[in-house]
Amino acid sequence: MKELIIKSLTILLGMMLLSVQSSFSQEDLRDADLPGKEQIERELPVIPYHGEKIKMKIPHDLDSYQYNLVPSVVPKDPNRDYTVLKQDFLITLRDGVKMDCSKFYPSEPNIYLPNGYPVVIMVHGYADRKEVHEQMARAQAEYNYVVYTYSVRGQGNSEGLSNLISKVEALDLMELVNYVKLDNVGGDSNSVLIMGGSQGGTLPYMASCMGMKVKAIISSVTSPQFASSWIDNGSIKMTFLWTIEYEPTEARYTPLVDRMSDWVYASGYKTKLWDSLNINVPKDRDFSDIVYKNTTPIMVENSWQDYFFNARQGIESFPNITAPKYVYLGAVMGHGGDTYPPETNWHMSFFNEFFFHYLWGYNQGLDTRPDFHYALTTFPRQDNMWSYIHDSSAVWPPVGYTNTRYYFNSRDKLTTTKNTSNTASKSFSTGAKVNNLAMTYCVNEEFTGTEFASKFAKQEVSFYSPVLTSAKRWVGAPEIKLTYSSSADICQFNFQIYEQRSNGEIQFINRVNYTDRNYTANAKKSITIKGIGHAHQFQSGSKILVKVTNLDTRPGESFLGTNPHVLPILKKGTNKIFFNESYIDIPMKNAIGTDNMTTNIQSRESEETTLFDNSPNPFNPSTKIKFSLPADYNGMVTLKIYDIVGREVATLVNQSLAGGLHEYNWNATTFASGMYFFRLSTDNFVGVKKMMLIK
Repeated sequence: MKELIIKSLTILLGMMLLSVQSSFSQEDLRDADLPGKEQIERELPVIPYHGEKIKMKIPHDLDSYQYNLVPSVVPKDPNRDYTVLKQDFLITLRDGVKMDCSKFYPSEPNIYLPNGYPVVIMVHGYADRKEVHEQMARAQAEYNYVVYTYSVRGQGNSEGLSNLISKVEALDLMELVNYVKLDNVGGDSNSVLIMGGSQGGTLPYMASCMGMKVKAIISSVTSPQFASSWIDNGSIKMTFLWTIEYEPTEARYTPLVDRMSDWVYASGYKTKLWDSLNINVPKDRDFSDIVYKNTTPIMVENSWQDYFFNARQGIESFPNITAPKYVYLGAVMGHGGDTYPPETNWHMSFFNEFFFHYLWGYNQGLDTRPDFHYALTTFPRQDNMWSYIHDSSAVWPPVGYTNTRYYFNSRDKLTTTKNTSNTASKSFSTGAKVNNLAMTYCVNEEFTGTEFASKFAKQEVSFYSPVLTSAKRWVGAPEIKLTYSSSADICQFNFQIYEQRSNGEIQFINRVNYTDRNYTANAKKSITIKGIGHAHQFQSGSKILVKVTNLDTRPGESFLGTNPHVLPILKKGTNKIFFNESYIDIPMKNAIGTDNMTTNIQSRESEETTLFDNSPNPFNPSTKIKFSLPADYNGMVTLKIYDIVGREVATLVNQSLAGGLHEYNWNATTFASGMYFFRLSTDNFVGVKKMMLIK
């Protein structure tokens, strides 16, 4: 009863605020667009309506993103004693909503910064609050920054109702930026950077496209079509349902957003309620049409394993970005993405260079580098995560990738030629064993258990490619031409893509989901559908395995658990794939063999002087530095360490050395955290690299 009272009050307050805080008109709230209980029951008489949110298990830190701590590039004033001050404050927004904010700033000015400290605004993920950034914000302020955090509308202790990462919340951020630029706590109003992931990466990107002016933006694990990505190809992601089903202590929704979960629970059957989702979810959230208006330098980061937002849709916006951009696709923590230590080390430098170049104004040569950096998943897997191969390109897609086409065929084969029979096909059940199976039941059971199995049966059919005679690199989104029919009036096809190694090991890579919600039973149709963007290197001797299933779950899934990637349809029936016009295109090219790559590297090392990245990096307190000298070298070599302002702090080598590989250890126990440089000099070579000490 208490929850119903809270929900009723929340809806009433939302109706009052919606008229001033949102661009949705009262006409959008008519029953025709926002069906009520009676309409749902009229359209779906066999599905019980649940007027309050169900108790579902939502993973901890579902929408989290891990910030990188960036060190100062100026020394502290030795004549002043610095402490970090924190001040909580409220901003009254244009509609009277009070937004809960905090600022962290050094207690004293710095003589090296006559215009004040650079400013960083941290934006949290969905259903979180400003407090999650307090430790990071305080630590960042210790490195000569003024840092602001805040709780987004309808979350934390901020008032109002969440409109689910929309232009409403973007306008809120713009008001905070206006406040920051006039604040008098030692910040430089001309050097403001905003960073965050998911909601935290979406709002600054959206606001900048709407006219907000700051120095730079870091936008991670999101895209200008993030909302459409939740319901891509007619398939509703489990993460979307999780996002709109938080308890009021975590997120308080507008009536429109609150109603969306009711529409989702009805999505297992054919209903007009899908139109409500399809229209209202992207509305005032997707902003790909205004990306060209952004003039702020932007770093864009996406994870191939993102369970919320398809990397493909972020990639599709790249041509519309006219501002300076710095792009990374691959191993990014957040939304279930894999991480990989070498990529993490590279990523730290990538992140720091963006800060130094655009916020501090120290030229890092970014204008001369490729715009696009990416990493390909590959074997071996460690700790249930992929290894990665790093690469970059001046253009997207990278040069040399063309579609390799495999036709679905008889005897579980993917073939390079199609089956010419018009009737050759493969059938599988839609899954439901009983009539009137409710999505609420499936969600409560997390799509598993003996009772669930008695009501829904997962089925899958498999197709194998010929053995790959050489290593292949895949970069881009797979595309499927599907010719199909179904005995039900709604049907779903989930394609899962795996690599099967020569030793029999099978590992999931990627997927393509499609749900036809405007289908007429027993009709034969064809459609071309795009999947999730990815980059992967197949090994020589492997096969490509494609599974087609009615329930997009897989063994060993850590992020979703037993839940499917997209919610299934619940209508009893049989789906059929026709072979003569069904195929998958995967953008691939030949990869350099590992043996050849190693040989080439060793050959270059014997002929040239090479300074390698230190390892580990970041480090605490020691790191190893390697370099190689030509086989015939015999002469003076110096290896020195410098701090961020160019002062020499250590000499590791100052002697004559012979050719070959050399390694030295630097122990920085007595040094402060921050950025350092190591410089190698020989008779005919000078090389400098950066490294990060974090204590």
